[in-house]
Amino acid sequence: MANRDSTPRWKKRLEIVTLFVAIAAVLFAALQWYEMRQALFIDQRAWVSVVVPNTFPLEGASIPASFQIANTGKTPAKSVEGDIIATVLKRGEEPAFDFSVGHPHNRLYVGAVFPNAPINTTITVVRYGPQGSEAIVPTPELRQEIARGESFIIFYGKLTYVDVFGTSHWTAFCTGSGVAIQADLKKCINYNDVDKN
Repeated sequence: MANRDSTPRWKKRLEIVTLFVAIAAVLFAALQWYEMRQALFIDQRAWVSVVVPNTFPLEGASIPASFQIANTGKTPAKSVEGDIIATVLKRGEEPAFDFSVGHPHNRLYVGAVFPNAPINTTITVVRYGPQGSEAIVPTPELRQEIARGESFIIFYGKLTYVDVFGTSHWTAFCTGSGVAIQADLKKCINYNDVDKN
């Protein structure tokens, strides 16, 4: 009796193996394309950071906290805004890291930050109260409290922004001045972080 299918078995098997290899190659190429696209987003996106002050001058009528908002990415950061606190705390007081309603703080609106065009700004170190804030005067007593480790200056905040691909990002920062911050230094350092988008 004659075999109706004249194609040899080995040829059919070869065709099936070839089909599987072709499917695997397409899947591998799609995965490669996805990874290249993700790498492009990471390489081209905006990377906003805050260059925190090294010192807080204690001469003058107030204490300035001068800082810089920088974009080290390759494309502009849009809708840059954030919440910032610059204040003096007593030894043992912990920063709240809370910017919700009922927790007074400075609100910052920057708009766009372009690559390699940092924005310099200064806010005043203040005491935040429920009705408003009051500039802290660097009196001789305050300077002594900071020198003796009874008080410290703390500066922290969180910025949000959108990259050119429409992805939302955030960066959190914290620094301080005075030996009394040593008790809260780990908490401050751990607050420094960025999103994982």
